[in-house]
Amino acid sequence: MHDLSTNFYRQNEWANLALIEICRVLDDEQLDATAIGTFGSIRDTLRHIVSAEGGYAYRLGHEPSPRLQTDDAWPGLDELGKMVSAAADALAASSQDAPDRMIRVGSDDGDKYDVEAAVILIQAFHHSTEHRSQILTILTTLGIEAPELSAWEWALAVDRMRSA
Repeated sequence: MHDLSTNFYRQNEWANLALIEICRVLDDEQLDATAIGTFGSIRDTLRHIVSAEGGYAYRLGHEPSPRLQTDDAWPGLDELGKMVSAAADALAASSQDAPDRMIRVGSDDGDKYDVEAAVILIQAFHHSTEHRSQILTILTTLGIEAPELSAWEWALAVDRMRSA
């Protein structure tokens, strides 16, 4: 039996790693490509996804190691993959904690909020899905066939769905 909330972070991990894998064939110019309506370049968006997931895990009390900081240099795809898996482990563990516990969020010089842990967990999943879609848009503008990253494909890949 699989815990429902853990599945969200395992599918998210799989999709992030699959996207990193397809990006391995890209040259620097392609990694730096962008499209109107997206966060930024493929490279910047991948970095943003991984950095945010590490930040969400940190806020929830599970710090994956290593964690990207704003001014860190581009770590490369191998390192991003390791960070994706560390964050997935931490987010899955956090999903088993008390979802209604309150966590203080906000910047040191900005507004602060008390938010339920469940909201951060939902944001972690939603945020990555949104930005992966933007990278897929950029890939298609480059003429590269975008991979299918749906829950259906994940289920097939991890033997949770089979042809009858």
